[in-house]
Amino acid sequence: MMEMLPSQLLRGKVVGGKLSLKWALGSEEELELAEDLIRIFKIGRKLDEIEEEEEEIEDYYSGLFDYKLVRGLYIILLRKGRFEGPESVLDPLEARRRVYKIVNREYHGFVRYEERADAIRRAAEEIGMSEDELERSLWADFELRLVDFDEPEPEDLLKEYNLALLQTALFKSLRMHLLTSSSGGEVKLLLRALKGLGLMYTASKGDKLELTIDGPASILKLTTKYGVAMAKLIPLIVRMSDWYLRAEILRRKMIKLEVSHKMRHLFPESEVTIEYDSSIEREFPRICPKGWNVYREPEPLLSGNSIIIPDFMLEKGKIKIYVEIMGFWTPEYVERKIEKLKDVREPILIIARRDLMCSRVEKIKKDILYFDRKIDPIDLAKKLKEIEDRYWSDERDKIREEIASLRIDGKFLKVNKLKSILGITEDRLREVCCPEGFELIGDYLISKEAISSLREEVMRRRPAKVGELKRILADMGLPIEIATYVPERIGVKVSWSSLDEDSADLTYL
Repeated sequence: MMEMLPSQLLRGKVVGGKLSLKWALGSEEELELAEDLIRIFKIGRKLDEIEEEEEEIEDYYSGLFDYKLVRGLYIILLRKGRFEGPESVLDPLEARRRVYKIVNREYHGFVRYEERADAIRRAAEEIGMSEDELERSLWADFELRLVDFDEPEPEDLLKEYNLALLQTALFKSLRMHLLTSSSGGEVKLLLRALKGLGLMYTASKGDKLELTIDGPASILKLTTKYGVAMAKLIPLIVRMSDWYLRAEILRRKMIKLEVSHKMRHLFPESEVTIEYDSSIEREFPRICPKGWNVYREPEPLLSGNSIIIPDFMLEKGKIKIYVEIMGFWTPEYVERKIEKLKDVREPILIIARRDLMCSRVEKIKKDILYFDRKIDPIDLAKKLKEIEDRYWSDERDKIREEIASLRIDGKFLKVNKLKSILGITEDRLREVCCPEGFELIGDYLISKEAISSLREEVMRRRPAKVGELKRILADMGLPIEIATYVPERIGVKVSWSSLDEDSADLTYL
């Protein structure tokens, strides 16, 4: 729900540096006004007819209400309607442009009434359409009719107006401070929305969760885009069970606005669906190298008394690393974020835009990957390989000790089972194998005792083909998948004469 009003329709007064918004409180007169405005939106009516009636309603209520209230309600209703004009072969603006060009060239800029038909005929011929088609196209956009309308109840319209009023006021905010002790589910939705909308914020946890959100007035470029993103957050805040919002708003001078859950009754109660650009959420998991599991919405990380919500968490075996993507940030926000990130104990990869004051980012002494317009998958793969190698270098001896301490029951163990026990990849496992008393053959750890027994049995029965060796393996309770790997361990050579594994010859050395 995003129904910001034009800034000139903001209703409020400033007293002692505080802005008090003029809410629609649901009085009998306000409900009557809302009802009258809703009534003029009849399916089939022309837009200009609806506009004329709005002006009449504005005049009628001029003694009771500020025109800003009437126009604000009207704008919200307009957004609930869908208008269509008659079918036209050519876009009306383009049709008028082409006709005016011909009139300027052939008739010196204007035509008399008796010349109009001839001018239309000549223009239609030049454009390549019939005179009727050109006539319909010329003014089609002035004949818009209401074809669909999502009609609200008067009470709901007033609540939507209040929400739009608040969104409009906050569009000029420098920053917002939000305190909440709402449920974990509500807070999780709020934090996810902050991330998804690309808003700049800091969070700290005391008796209540405290969020400081940078407002649109704090940035120098893309202010409108950021302001629209922040406006999308407001419906989620006002639906929460417990909240207090204080905003610093930059107008001619700094003023403050305070709103809390005690005003919840003024706002819509319907479910909120926030739509935001999730291109990073979609793209990042796609470009992550194979073998890494990507998790959105990881658990919050502590930084002193503050909370940081990373964008992602990556996991590969025992390696776990969080990811923070620095995108649309101001220098001031970068400074604040750096201070928080420096105190995070967990391993974190910072992916930062190259133009984001890189020397300051480097102060963090964390893993950093820079990007220009898009994150390069090759650069990401190299950085993650670097992190993995560093981790493996530190952990190799520990894992060897862990493997040495393992007790494996039976004659063999499949490698993928062991790697899941240890939480490492198969390649890394092969580097540090094997547990005492075992050998790695193919994809299996086979006990040396079983290999010795197998050697004796093979020398006794002397199979001529790999297929016969498989039967011996099966008889001894060993996996037949090692049939082409085990011969070299027991003094036997495999000779291939075809692609049929079972028919391969065995030669005794």
